[in-house]
Amino acid sequence: MSLTVFGLEWRLSWGGLELLSLFKTYAGLSRDIYYLCLARTINSTGDFVFSLITLVLTLQMGMNVVSAGIFVSMAALISGPGVLLGGYLSDLMGKKTIIVIGQLLSAIMIISCSFWSGTITVGYLLIAVMFFISITRPAYNALIIQLCTEEKERKSAFSLMYLGANLGIAIGPLVAGFFIKDHVNIVFISIGTVFLISTFIIINQVKIGTRKELAPTSSEHAGQQQEQQRSSQPPSPLFRLLLKNPLVAFFIVVSFLNYFIYMQYSFSLPLQMNHSFGENGAAYYGSVMTINAISVIILTTVILSATRKLTALNSIATGALFYGIGFGALNLLGYFPHFSIVALSTVLWTIGEILVQTNINLYIASRVPDTHQGRFNGLLLFVGCLGYTLSPYLTGIFIKSMDMESVWIIILAFSLFYALCMIILWYIEKSSTKKSETEPLEFSKSI
Repeated sequence: MSLTVFGLEWRLSWGGLELLSLFKTYAGLSRDIYYLCLARTINSTGDFVFSLITLVLTLQMGMNVVSAGIFVSMAALISGPGVLLGGYLSDLMGKKTIIVIGQLLSAIMIISCSFWSGTITVGYLLIAVMFFISITRPAYNALIIQLCTEEKERKSAFSLMYLGANLGIAIGPLVAGFFIKDHVNIVFISIGTVFLISTFIIINQVKIGTRKELAPTSSEHAGQQQEQQRSSQPPSPLFRLLLKNPLVAFFIVVSFLNYFIYMQYSFSLPLQMNHSFGENGAAYYGSVMTINAISVIILTTVILSATRKLTALNSIATGALFYGIGFGALNLLGYFPHFSIVALSTVLWTIGEILVQTNINLYIASRVPDTHQGRFNGLLLFVGCLGYTLSPYLTGIFIKSMDMESVWIIILAFSLFYALCMIILWYIEKSSTKKSETEPLEFSKSI
């Protein structure tokens, strides 16, 4: 393992395999990417609005769980139109512009909560915050794609963004937990301030179109002129573009399975903990989340180094297999109710999470022109919202129809099917390599 600290390089070899250190793994990215990831990390420390809605309405206002659940459901439902609108506006107005507008409005809304503390207005304001946060999501993804020119560079950038976001998500709720019951206004103002700091970094440090490029040849110059003409035109209808690019459409539709499977960690897993460990279930589930967080922080860089040469589809397929093995292992709790099985399972499905979540945007990135990245990322996130929304309902039906442990066999089957779909998609493209090399150009011409 190679580690560079203050200019000194330390190496540790594991069977001849040298894994790059965190800093070296993410070296070579543009300055704009580093600042964008820093802004996303800072922003994510206050990005736990779902939990905040529940805690504020139940702890501060004494609302019952059912009523609070309605507000959480409203926030989840509004995220779908939010990511679609954010993707469309990103292509129309610019990715950076939408991020700035969305985060500024989120900051204003969440700071406003401190003026209506203790009233039902806070619930509606937090729903609005969730909407404006969702608008920024496709813009972040599309901006990374715009700032990175090569797939390996994009893979590192998305991995760094994912790692930073998880660090922020781990820190934010932990700190807020000390203040939310007795000093909720401090939490509101702090989250708003965090959003403002993140926005300030993006405004001042993330520059669009500042990267130096080689002088284009005459043919490239003509292509650039055509691209500029296309980008100055109103965005083309999304579904017409999907029909002209069936492989991209297939990828987005099948990605529903990713979000459906991944949602099991927050719905079926706590139910399984209660089923297997009784009154200690909640404590064990907290331990699962800790193992997940630690695994993400430790393994993200290692996995990026080990899979750097894999294509996005191969990485996703591998991640789906780890999903299946990890969640499927929980079926063993019906025979051996030991937490060691849960711990091992958590590490395995976390590896799947890292592989899938850091690569899922890469496939679209290389097959969609920059003028349409926002909308396609928005559509992918919208499919994700559907997966997150329908997963608890459909899984609940499965649990009601059979015993708890058997549900994990179904999740294993879904994971294997998801992996198979990615392999089929990879095989189709590999079998027509020459055609796929010109596919991005043909895509842009079809617009």
